[in-house]
Amino acid sequence: MIDVEKLKAQLDLRQLVERDLGKPRFRGRDYVAFKCPLHSEHKGYSLVVYAHHWRCFGKCHAGGDAIAWAQHYHQLTFHEACERLANGELPQIETLNTVHRMPEPIAQPPDAAWQAKARHIIDEARERLWSPEGQRAWGYLVWERGLSEQIIRLAQLGYIPGAPTAWREIEGLNVPCGILIPWIVEDTVWGIKVRRAAGEQRYQQVGGGNIRGCLYLADRILPRTPLIITEGEFDALIAWQVGGDFARAAAIGSASHARIDRRWYGALLGVPRMIACMDADEAGTGAAAQIAALSGAVKCVQVPSGKDLNEFYQQTGENVVKEWLQTVINGGVPL
Repeated sequence: MIDVEKLKAQLDLRQLVERDLGKPRFRGRDYVAFKCPLHSEHKGYSLVVYAHHWRCFGKCHAGGDAIAWAQHYHQLTFHEACERLANGELPQIETLNTVHRMPEPIAQPPDAAWQAKARHIIDEARERLWSPEGQRAWGYLVWERGLSEQIIRLAQLGYIPGAPTAWREIEGLNVPCGILIPWIVEDTVWGIKVRRAAGEQRYQQVGGGNIRGCLYLADRILPRTPLIITEGEFDALIAWQVGGDFARAAAIGSASHARIDRRWYGALLGVPRMIACMDADEAGTGAAAQIAALSGAVKCVQVPSGKDLNEFYQQTGENVVKEWLQTVINGGVPL
């Protein structure tokens, strides 16, 4: 008789699925991600596989253990799946757990000296945005991005005038010229990002910050309230503006920052549902898969049109975006 629990404990499901599907498109510290064959996925990598369980965050929402995978993928009965997995040909998990990994340190904000300089830059940029010289930048935020004056003020957005490729030295720090997006959590400045008016690299940062270790708008997250996690800051601000009466929003800032630091896990624990709405491209799909690996409460979606939530808003307007977000949060099928 097969000891089912012992069998499942010995098998490394990641290697089992890789044997069936080939090398994964994305690898994390403890998971791999594939296109899901169970619903013939062509766009995205919704199948996330850990050592002992797997789940599709796409259309089919299937999931389970190694036996469930063999049943679903090879269309076997439970008994047939157990026999095939017990035949001794599959990799065992003991070989992967011999290296002890020390936990990475919790992310920390920049030191007090940098904080003081950053605060001066933010205050100056805010004043300039609301002055005559910031009129064009203000118009971009309101008329092109669709942000309300209230959200602009709450986010403490600002403007540093200058050519699209220019830098200014303020308080001893080199600051890119453009629209300033401060990353502030509970009055602590973690970083300053600037959106340039032109150029290949539209987004640049003030040196010395720690945006990678931060979660944009983390202090706005509320327990028992759904959370929309986006890639870009403007996407999160639009989600907050449109859905603030039924959800909150946060941003990772870049697809390469999808591994959310454990400093923010406490804020995420009380969230009943998280919607990972990354950019509609390969990098965004990979980022969504990484975020989905955090919790079963995460649902990965992509906007029906446009490359991101802000562009979707620009194309369709507030009412359409609000209705779509409500549908997604309530478990409906995105339009």
